[in-house]
Amino acid sequence: MSAEQRLKRRLLEGMAEENIEVIRNQPRGTIRRQRLARLQRFRRAVVVGGSLLAIATVVLALSIRSDASSDRGDSQLTDRSIRSFNMAPPQPDDSDAGGSDLTEVINGRQTHAIEPAVIPLAVRTIAIDAGHGGTDSGALLPRYGMLEKDLAWDIANRLRELSVRHEFKVVMTRPGDETVALRDRTEIANRANADLFVSIHVNWLPDREARGIETYFAGATVDPFLKQLAAKENSDSGFSVADTRRLLDGIYSGVRQQQSQRLAGWVGQSLFETLRSMNPDVVDRGVMRAPFVVLVATDMPAILAEVACISNDREARFLGLPQYRQDIAEALFAGVQGYAREVSATEEGGSS
Repeated sequence: MSAEQRLKRRLLEGMAEENIEVIRNQPRGTIRRQRLARLQRFRRAVVVGGSLLAIATVVLALSIRSDASSDRGDSQLTDRSIRSFNMAPPQPDDSDAGGSDLTEVINGRQTHAIEPAVIPLAVRTIAIDAGHGGTDSGALLPRYGMLEKDLAWDIANRLRELSVRHEFKVVMTRPGDETVALRDRTEIANRANADLFVSIHVNWLPDREARGIETYFAGATVDPFLKQLAAKENSDSGFSVADTRRLLDGIYSGVRQQQSQRLAGWVGQSLFETLRSMNPDVVDRGVMRAPFVVLVATDMPAILAEVACISNDREARFLGLPQYRQDIAEALFAGVQGYAREVSATEEGGSS
């Protein structure tokens, strides 16, 4: 087909598309955007399929090499043999010295975690989880008449408004002051195919002088306090032990954990930098791992943010100010937006 014929064909196709859009009362360019969206989904499917094929190839190759080595009395795989399959070495994680590194165990053999850049995905839908609700009040401070469930809902609703205003799609895990099981919250987010999950809580610490923010992503911990906190938050989750084991065994857990850690880093930094302008005494208590069910059971990168300490008298008074709660919501959104831009940049770089 000549260049002139190709041009005529494109013009005719464009005219046909415009006619269809007029008939359907659709905005101009709708069909072209839908076609580009389908093409983008196809490219992602190809990337994911290629990643899965690469994983299978590595596992098979390692298995064959292990069998061959055992025949020679050598059961150890060298670093050189691993590098021959272009697998990047695992990077150390200093956020929690007691946590496990980001590796996968497949068929009893340890292999390197999937690199997040292999499966870059844009952020379009945000699942916002207001902690507690209904009969579960969470932490409370009778002196100021504050309940964690009310503070979490107010901040979550403000975050929803900001997200919608910036054209993100939002799904709320509880529509109001209702009791929603943790399992139901994760299923709501999973059914909505959310790209991110942000759970909002207010902290209560035994040390009444302690204050500040904490940001969590899913993972094991050796901290006794965090174990106790996770057990308390996970009570009445609706999941059985077998369910939790299955959730932890997902092949993409390494990717999701790394992305969750990056999201937690963005949000934690944004909270600290935003809130210290109004509350100079605010403390960034860090990004940490914890096995909260809402983080383990979700299919997307997920974090839990303890946005303040209601047990600290000064921070409790700040939480009573609508402007401070608005600052928290804006800081949460800025962190999400920063992460979303980073993901989009990775996606554009990977598709070029």
